[in-house]
Amino acid sequence: MWRNVSFVDRIELDFSGNLFNNAIVLGDVDNDQGHELAVGNTAGDLTIFKSSSKFPWKRCSGLGMITCIGIGDVFNIGKNVLVALTAEGWCNIFDIKADSTNETTKEADSGDFVAPTFNQHLPANGKVLLIEDVDGDGKVELTVAYSDRVVRCFRWSTVQDPDTEAISSNLIQTKKWQLAGQIGSLTVNFTEEGQPELLVAQPGGEYVTLTFKQGSELDLSTDSEGYNEEVLKSDQKTNHAGSTEIIGGISRHRTKQPGTYYAICTLDGNLVLVEGKQILWSLQVDHQLFSLKKLDVTGNGKEEVVCCSWDGQTYIVNHNRAVVRYQFQESVAAFTAGLFGADNNPSFVYATYNNKIYIYNSIQLPQVESTNLIEVMEKRENTQELLDKIGLQDPDPSQLRDLYHWLLYGWRDYT
Repeated sequence: MWRNVSFVDRIELDFSGNLFNNAIVLGDVDNDQGHELAVGNTAGDLTIFKSSSKFPWKRCSGLGMITCIGIGDVFNIGKNVLVALTAEGWCNIFDIKADSTNETTKEADSGDFVAPTFNQHLPANGKVLLIEDVDGDGKVELTVAYSDRVVRCFRWSTVQDPDTEAISSNLIQTKKWQLAGQIGSLTVNFTEEGQPELLVAQPGGEYVTLTFKQGSELDLSTDSEGYNEEVLKSDQKTNHAGSTEIIGGISRHRTKQPGTYYAICTLDGNLVLVEGKQILWSLQVDHQLFSLKKLDVTGNGKEEVVCCSWDGQTYIVNHNRAVVRYQFQESVAAFTAGLFGADNNPSFVYATYNNKIYIYNSIQLPQVESTNLIEVMEKRENTQELLDKIGLQDPDPSQLRDLYHWLLYGWRDYT
């Protein structure tokens, strides 16, 4: 079932320069329990927007061509940092502190300048990064996908020299995979046993599950790890060379229970929701889908699938395949969805080709499924009592339709 929807709460931001879709992210960068928006462009400018302010809160420049940004506990110390990766291979880590200047109020204020807390040169041409525990050992890894179809996994390591007692810390590569096709995105999904699976999107709606060899924690071998290629049998026709996006860990319960869904979309408009290796549903749309996210827009604890096309058509799809559509008014250069602001409101973020970013804040729908007045009235406690008073002890749907139509619009002659 399709429904249209419109949103009115909007924050308009100025942000110049070209940007990649993986270089715009929502997350708690300063560990104050509120979520910020971090954006990086190809000119090397990194900007962080906070709360409802239209002006930057923090910024940095001269980083190089930023291709992807991530927020997470890279140091494994229980706090988030921001990671900005460049095409040249520089990994810049920002440890941003919360302060009292949470909002910039002066139009001339361009934001406080921040510098990377740490930077390290990694292999060049990284295009996607993921900051999560990908192997189930309880420690967070930085996983990067590259344009040469390689995936590398890094772990933050701190070593003390026994002679000088000097302490050195850096990112050490622990795993490496060489894949057959160009990589669309990385994600972690969880099995019924609660174990994480590292999934990588491949062209044509396919994906691979990366496997981990048993052995030393810091295996610096250049040999590639293994992976399992997965081909899902969908009823929809897919361009086998088309780019693919994947998002996992989609919550299907109000409580944090093991076992999650994952979704896959392709550039030619094919969208599927998957549990294990079984497709729960598939959907074909007539727009080119390039960005895939997850977000609970109804507040029921179940995350909906959110995908966006280059022309701004946005789809919200629930676990039962009910769809809400929204048409953004411009072509889209980048899109993300998540929580934003001090209240962590569900939000959509669109970056346009006109140097503007629009945050649609506090997106909340009563439900994704369409409903009708009969169903709504059935849920009201006093409905049957009122029907009894007018002699409708056990009315059929046609009687109720006539009654409600008369109450709303007056009687209509159907003859």
